[in-house]
Amino acid sequence: MARKTNIEVNGKNYYRVTRTIGHRADGTAIRKQFYGNGINEANEKAEEYMANLKLGLINNNHLYTINTLLPKWLFNVKKIEIKPSSFESYEGTYRNYIKPYLIADLPVKDIKSLKIQEFYSELIRKRITENNIKKIHKLLRQFFSYAEKEGYISKNPCTNVILPKNKKEVTNIIKERKTKFQYFNEEEIKELLKLFKNTRYEKIILFALGTGMRRGEILGLQWQDIDFENKEIHVIHNLSCIANIEENSKRVYKVELQTPKTPSSIRIIPMSEKIYELLKSLEKKSDYVFSSRGTHLDIKWTEKFWNKTLKGTNLEGKRFHDLRHTFATMLLFNGANLVQIKELLGHASIKSSEIYLEALPKSKEEIIKRLDNILN
Repeated sequence: MARKTNIEVNGKNYYRVTRTIGHRADGTAIRKQFYGNGINEANEKAEEYMANLKLGLINNNHLYTINTLLPKWLFNVKKIEIKPSSFESYEGTYRNYIKPYLIADLPVKDIKSLKIQEFYSELIRKRITENNIKKIHKLLRQFFSYAEKEGYISKNPCTNVILPKNKKEVTNIIKERKTKFQYFNEEEIKELLKLFKNTRYEKIILFALGTGMRRGEILGLQWQDIDFENKEIHVIHNLSCIANIEENSKRVYKVELQTPKTPSSIRIIPMSEKIYELLKSLEKKSDYVFSSRGTHLDIKWTEKFWNKTLKGTNLEGKRFHDLRHTFATMLLFNGANLVQIKELLGHASIKSSEIYLEALPKSKEEIIKRLDNILN
């Protein structure tokens, strides 16, 4: 039986197949031809080449784009280096702000600092926020650093890039000078506790007001983290709802007990007498301090119950996280300095604690009124 061929080269008959192995900057396909003595041999050569290309074993730099290399680096290298919550942020930054743009389909060896600069200027024109551009730059800088070490490029193009800044309108500047967070005043705290009275969340809210701990830290708190003898709470766990993201963008959400994101979040909080009595009043039904059916409380259900309870009240719109801000403002009103607030809240730097100085309108009003008394 004669073998099947479809092309003649230099007097010999071959079977030729074609595969798309990449795309040019204008979006047109880059095609490669494979030859064999028959259809099976031609297809085998094509499949072997495509498999090696996918694994990164074929070093044709002109084919490598951000969209072909960055996902591989992100899912095979970066994913095992960082926490799932950080990976979710990185993946979202790539998917939303890098992947859809033309620069992501350019050969990486041809991307210079000016091209990155032009990309950021384009994002500014599209009103992408400065904060998001900083995230994009952080991700690209790390990716190109890896690409440089691996020999895909000769120099990291992010090195000489200057991050652009949005021009701020006067109204936006004034807005930024106003309170950057919400907190509960004394009357609102009374109303809040009244709304949650006789629910399983009443003591959780009291605990949050008395410790300033984050929701995940509270729900992840275990009895082994409590030192009753020295009246200390050791913040070493954080309960998080995280997404396991695959390269095809499929997401599976799960709740996981982790260590806090940064070393500064691992801290010791002294117990007040009120918090000491609250903890002593709780039954030990599981390893978790605040538990249900022998395990931790559900994060999503906790959020839903909070929003449902506040709906239609004067407190609607305020978040559970605002209890943490309330703790900080109460500390400030009662003589605590920024260093103490930083340590108790687990902030990475004192700069994060400074918002409580800038964002307390009542305090500034009282100071101005005192000036009136002096001038009179």
